[in-house]
Amino acid sequence: MKRPSRRGFLAGSAVTAVGFACMTGGSYAQQLERLDIDVPDGASSALALVPSESAADTDFRMVILADVTDVDDEDEYGYEVRDVLRSFDDLEVGDVSHVAAGHSMDPYGRLGVAAGSFDQPTPGEVTDEEDDWRLAEASNRAYATADDRAAVAHGEEAATLRNATVDVAAGDAESFLAGRENAATAFELLADKSLVYFAPSVEQMGFTGIGSETLDAFAAGFAADPNLIEGAVENRYVLFPAADADLDDEAVEEIVTELETGIVVEIDIDREDDLVRATVVAEAPPERDREAAPDAQIVAEVDHDEGVVSFRHRGGEAIDTDDLELWHDGELSDDGPADAFDVFEEGDELTVATDPLATVTLRWFDEDANAFYTYASYLVGRDSFEVDHEFDDERLALEYVGEREADPSKLTLQSYSGVDVETLDGFADEYDTLTAGDAITVDGVGVDDRVTLELDVPNEPRQSPTQLVSYRVRPPRIFLHRYRERGVVAQYHDEHERDAGAFRLLVDDQEAETQFEDLTDTLDQGDDVELGDYDIGTTLTVEWTEPDEPMEIGDLVVRPDVRVDMEYDGDSGELTVSHDDGEAVDADDLELRVGGDSTAVQPADEYDRFEPGDELTVEAEPFVEVDLSWTTADVDREYTLGRTVTAADSFEAAYDADTAEVELAYTGEQQADPEGLGVQRYAPSSGATTTSEPQPLFAEEYDALTTGDAVVLEDVEVDERISIVLSSDDGSYRRHAFQFTPKPRFAFSFESREGDIVAVYRDEVARSADAFRVLADGDATDVQPADEYDELEGGDEIDLGTFETGTELIVEWTVPDDPVEVSDHVIAPDAAFDVAFDEDKVLTVTHEGGDELAAADVQLYAQPARTDPVVWDDDGTVEEGDSRTVELEDEPRFVMIVFREREVLHEEQFDG
Repeated sequence: MKRPSRRGFLAGSAVTAVGFACMTGGSYAQQLERLDIDVPDGASSALALVPSESAADTDFRMVILADVTDVDDEDEYGYEVRDVLRSFDDLEVGDVSHVAAGHSMDPYGRLGVAAGSFDQPTPGEVTDEEDDWRLAEASNRAYATADDRAAVAHGEEAATLRNATVDVAAGDAESFLAGRENAATAFELLADKSLVYFAPSVEQMGFTGIGSETLDAFAAGFAADPNLIEGAVENRYVLFPAADADLDDEAVEEIVTELETGIVVEIDIDREDDLVRATVVAEAPPERDREAAPDAQIVAEVDHDEGVVSFRHRGGEAIDTDDLELWHDGELSDDGPADAFDVFEEGDELTVATDPLATVTLRWFDEDANAFYTYASYLVGRDSFEVDHEFDDERLALEYVGEREADPSKLTLQSYSGVDVETLDGFADEYDTLTAGDAITVDGVGVDDRVTLELDVPNEPRQSPTQLVSYRVRPPRIFLHRYRERGVVAQYHDEHERDAGAFRLLVDDQEAETQFEDLTDTLDQGDDVELGDYDIGTTLTVEWTEPDEPMEIGDLVVRPDVRVDMEYDGDSGELTVSHDDGEAVDADDLELRVGGDSTAVQPADEYDRFEPGDELTVEAEPFVEVDLSWTTADVDREYTLGRTVTAADSFEAAYDADTAEVELAYTGEQQADPEGLGVQRYAPSSGATTTSEPQPLFAEEYDALTTGDAVVLEDVEVDERISIVLSSDDGSYRRHAFQFTPKPRFAFSFESREGDIVAVYRDEVARSADAFRVLADGDATDVQPADEYDELEGGDEIDLGTFETGTELIVEWTVPDDPVEVSDHVIAPDAAFDVAFDEDKVLTVTHEGGDELAAADVQLYAQPARTDPVVWDDDGTVEEGDSRTVELEDEPRFVMIVFREREVLHEEQFDG
């Protein structure tokens, strides 16, 4: 059996009739009901939020589903899942049942959604609200959150991915599973696996001998992260053979061996209809071990005139050449480094003669330790082709511009159109030998189609580069955003620089007085153009004018920038809606609704313009949903400016640790109808994937609620989530009025203020201050919460004093017999860093000033170029002037310097 190299199924790797035909239309709840698929409810809730590739305007390389119900260690689920779980500071892993994720490479992006039983998380800075969704942004991430659902996207098109998720939830766009019978089948067949990967297409996955003529798609099911195999594991695969593909057992074994991250020791193959299922027992493969490999810096350079690739040892440790392997065009070379050197050391240069189209890799391999490290790979000929695409004629031309004659039989040309993949007649059908100027054309290459040209050689060792050309046809994308300080900003997204005159701005369907070419000469990837501000209600449209028929590529309705405050007076039964901050709005464009019905008094009855300081008071019963919406005659949809549920704060909860009971009591002054209230429970330890059905406990006890009326829940666990939810008109429960967990959910956050550490109480439920104890490295701090307060309420602060760098602060909840940790914080150092990435693919991180750190406490993360963190050093310190270099195979998208795996000291983004 061939010796595979370690490679990841996740970020940074090459892989990085089931009732779905009518997914669009209707509410999220209705969409869930249509999912006729035998998977846990939490799984369908997560999968239903992943948008189709057309809705997300991307091609998902992989869609992942993880069951995290019984998660003990989030690391066991791989980076993609960890990234989702860690994206929400106020989301407890125990409240999430399933995570789904989509990973795209062109453009690069990741979308993650979480489903479970939790309050609406509040990450980032709010940018908008749509229906039940809170939209926000932070750094390069875009968020959409609601009760029991959360989505995070990042990458080049973060906002697009996020918005597509919201559209799917609203029924305005298809989900990923719509029309994908193979995906639905795969997730159902592998539903008992904790981690499922589905690849919609096998093209460009970097798998030798697995092309569109072999498989249409495949899925894999694992019990844990497939990159962290320990001992023997059992994995399962579902293969969807391509039409006319004859996959005998030998072919299936080769495919599964290629897909499997471990070494296959047993395989059982089962066939049913057009499906092939394989169960394998696998053992851990060779491990990528940078620390074990000699710390050497090796770069690869090509001399096209001489036809050679040179691997140059530019510094660091010497390497015993018995441990060095040279791979050439996917084969282990007979003429290896040991034929030229006993030891490969600084200044040495290994020269390899190659064809003008070739791939070469130099790696270290320790057979005894079963470990490897790739020092350098080079794809010869990657700049030897030029692409020209005629948009209107849908014709793409590929021209060879290399200086040496090349063998066209080494090339594979493929086209991608939607889910269809076709291997085309290529250079070998036109030429016996390639010389400069030789060209071929591909017709019918329209919008969103892609053409690739690859070396037809084995992809060994794994991740060796073979793709010479990848050209995707799509119009440029311009996203319009409105900011309070900057007005309307156009953000350009396309890999090609274009003349600004190729774009036209329309204002309410008329050409704007100020055009892009008046503000800039060209547009390049990531450019921002400030277009000025426009009146509320204006519709802005961007057209791309190069095609014969100009294409609309961006639009925006200028909505009011308003912050609305809604306060309910439980004594009087009145709701006051206040314009708290932002712009004045024409009152005729506003509608206030209580319980879905327009109120008798509307903003237009009191004001011509609704502006800061204005307020409107209306009568409202307890436990009804109130929303203030904006729209105009020219806008097709309405936008919510504010929303609340009346009397949502009119409950309190008390937990008795001795009897394990929770009492829920109504504290409002208004008599209230309990008919629409349900009590919902979710106990993480039960292993259930969803919350229990809401029970009408208050309605069963009372015809009408008055102050002090209560119900008691028995056998409540400290981690159990208890929610009082509000029913909608159709009888389904959709809005949370009150939530409680016996153990504090968020407890405290910590802030540094002029050298002092301040603990801020964050829980929504008021609790006795003496129920908490603060420890610093295991010892009680001098100041305790009970020294400052009798009862803690949200926002209360305790100045704990000054602590040394590295001190770990822990807050314990002392109500149970065995105190429970509910918050922790490490005092991070104050240190500055510089990050640089050079043309030799070497990442250099330099300590530029500030505190000295223990080297073992500092980790470097470079994503997605490297999935594992790099520890600065096992011992010693890091101080001003010290540097750490890391060799990467690709340019990173972002780099983080992290203290003790928890506190981010520095973050750097790269254009990529």
